[in-house]
Amino acid sequence: MDSFALYRKHRLLNSTATVRASVTALLLLLTLTPALVRGARSHPELPLEWLQDYLRIDSSTPAGAAEAAAFLRTILHRHGIATRWLVSPAGRPSLYAGLVPEGEVEETVVLLHHADVVPPGSGWTREPFEGEIKEGTLFGRGAVDDKSLGIAHLWAFIEASRQTERLTRKLVFLVVTDEETGGAQGSGWLVESHPDLFRDAVAVLGEGGMNRVRGGRVVWWGVEVAQKRPLWIRATASGRPGHGSTLNLHTAPHRLIRGLNRLLDRPLDFRITPEARRYLEAVAPMEPRGFQEVVANMDEIFANPEPATRLMPGMPSYFLDSIQINGLESGERLNAAPEQASALIDIRLLPDSDEEEFLHEIRELVGAEVELEVLLSAPRSPASPTDTPFFQCLEEVLGRRAPVAPTFIPGITDARYFRQRDIPAYGFSPFMLDSASLRGIHGPNERIPVEVFEAGVAELESVISGCVME
Repeated sequence: MDSFALYRKHRLLNSTATVRASVTALLLLLTLTPALVRGARSHPELPLEWLQDYLRIDSSTPAGAAEAAAFLRTILHRHGIATRWLVSPAGRPSLYAGLVPEGEVEETVVLLHHADVVPPGSGWTREPFEGEIKEGTLFGRGAVDDKSLGIAHLWAFIEASRQTERLTRKLVFLVVTDEETGGAQGSGWLVESHPDLFRDAVAVLGEGGMNRVRGGRVVWWGVEVAQKRPLWIRATASGRPGHGSTLNLHTAPHRLIRGLNRLLDRPLDFRITPEARRYLEAVAPMEPRGFQEVVANMDEIFANPEPATRLMPGMPSYFLDSIQINGLESGERLNAAPEQASALIDIRLLPDSDEEEFLHEIRELVGAEVELEVLLSAPRSPASPTDTPFFQCLEEVLGRRAPVAPTFIPGITDARYFRQRDIPAYGFSPFMLDSASLRGIHGPNERIPVEVFEAGVAELESVISGCVME
């Protein structure tokens, strides 16, 4: 039994004692499992403590994200693992480490996560960067998105480094630091400037997995193979400035608001893509009857007006090019009309949407008084294959607990950069997260239950052991 499995067994068999663990019991555990100590060091060497320290780094800024990646680099060096520090032209670092099998191999599996997080925002009742554990739950920005996955990757990678003779594929640990701002200086730059790092990659395992959990058990593992595409836009209007007390219908804010209003009133255009159909039909047999009925009648539903009224909550995003206005910037004085006003618009395109046609339609709607600047976009890319030996191995290993479903997500991840170059990328979360934990992503009080995290670390290690080692 490996060291972490033994540690988890101790916790599970003594769940009450876990909360009130005595110093004596912990010392006894460390004595019985010297592998936990990793040599003569005073600091802990368990993934939970690593995650707490990782969460204590405010990586919502470029400097903080670099510090977070450097923290992981220190752990790797402490375990005798060499790393590469790759810095993009914009100064964004990425951390790369690789384990090479003793024999000849021609396949590589990449464990990818991002160290950067979104700013905490308001509404927190816990400190976002303290790594606090309260009543069995670990709080902190990044607890779910995406630092917990990174620590699970790190643990499995370090454990594999002790058994390189068992490796059947090269294993890579990769950390990027700008996913939350689009990924162009992380994964995007790496695949463009360092394609040799991914030449033999048969799988990039990253975020984006979505598992169905009920009653504390996983009903199905959702391995993401396709997603929407980003089209991030800044809309800017200029107008006649002046005193706020005079009638002025052509101020920058007025022009911007009129254009945005036409955009928001755009009729919703629902359609079924092959990616959405495959995903929903795969999971429908494992979902409640209402969900099954919607999926069985999708074609009839979308042939009629106002299909949204017949869909389950959350479903419309799978069938729309969605538009969200998420930021507004204008003047700061109540009694003065500013010269310029702008809005940040988050558009998520369906996989087969024509970006140029969509942009043309948007420009027509907002009118000539509003200028549009594309901040981020992505070309069409194929879904990752599910008929490969690696995906079949995922199905076998994960299938011991629950079926695996190839999923389509309405969000975006760095997986698109790899798919654009025909590198298979899969979103996989080893964590059985309930809806309360998922609501913390990009919101207040982001958190992960300690037992869920530890079970996920063990699950990820079993995947690596089963699909990258013999």
